[in-house]
Amino acid sequence: MAKQVINQGTAPTGAGGDTFRTGSAKLQANDNELYNYLGDGTNLNKLGTAAFKNTGTQAGNVMGVGAFGLGGNAIQNSFNGEAGGSFLCNASAIDQFLGRYSAGVNIPYVSQSFGFQIGVIDLDTSPSVVYRFKKDNSYTAVQKLYGQYNTTVDSNGFIKAASPIVKLFSEKIELNDEAQKQEIVFEKLGTGNYLIKGSTGFAQEGWYIETPKDANGNVLFSVIYKTLENGDISVKTYKKKFDFETVSIVTDLENPIDITENRWIDLRLQELPQPEIEIPEPIAPPDFQPTGLAEAVATVMESYNDTEQ
Repeated sequence: MAKQVINQGTAPTGAGGDTFRTGSAKLQANDNELYNYLGDGTNLNKLGTAAFKNTGTQAGNVMGVGAFGLGGNAIQNSFNGEAGGSFLCNASAIDQFLGRYSAGVNIPYVSQSFGFQIGVIDLDTSPSVVYRFKKDNSYTAVQKLYGQYNTTVDSNGFIKAASPIVKLFSEKIELNDEAQKQEIVFEKLGTGNYLIKGSTGFAQEGWYIETPKDANGNVLFSVIYKTLENGDISVKTYKKKFDFETVSIVTDLENPIDITENRWIDLRLQELPQPEIEIPEPIAPPDFQPTGLAEAVATVMESYNDTEQ
């Protein structure tokens, strides 16, 4: 129902306006509308206690967007900070493991002696989630969560730490998200003779190649690999043979063989150099933040009056 407006007539007598009964009927209709919308028709019981609270961050206030960093811009802080809400974690303030600024959440207990912190790092490369706990005013070591962005499942079904990964099959290669940022080209030169061009080369830390094995842990074929002078990676696969002189299984260089069907060789590459990121200065909050509707209206009216004068 639209608002029922009482016609007050012409001042000062009210000539031509609504009668007392008509005006009362309009007031009653407006009241009925409010009581039906905000209550059960008789009582105003749908407002709840929040309708009578001020907004703010004090005890008993109703939080607005941006309170404690929730829903607003992240607060520049470090993992060592105690302010609740979202924040930017500073690598130098926690551990070199983080490496750069990124987003996170700090959830402290009231006494500040307990808490939980979780953050995302390397957003422009391979995202990693890290977390740590605080107990008795002391933080645990930083833990790293592993998932599809920072791990890979090799040809033998094992989970390994990832970065740029190339899966080398007999007739093709498959690249993960990190490897797709490099201009990698695959070329098969012959039986069991493969060339990976345009990559950054093998990873300098951790594992860098994994070959498929059978159920007993024996490699399915011999693999010889090297980085050529031009930076290309050469991978050659051969049959195996038993050498009586050394009493061992060795590579049969006279019998190249293709990679077994539906199996692959994992090549872990070096990551691309990361650009420097400039972090803007945090925006200073306004000096005045109204905590109630009446205060906000009063401020606007005061500004208006100053302008009129």
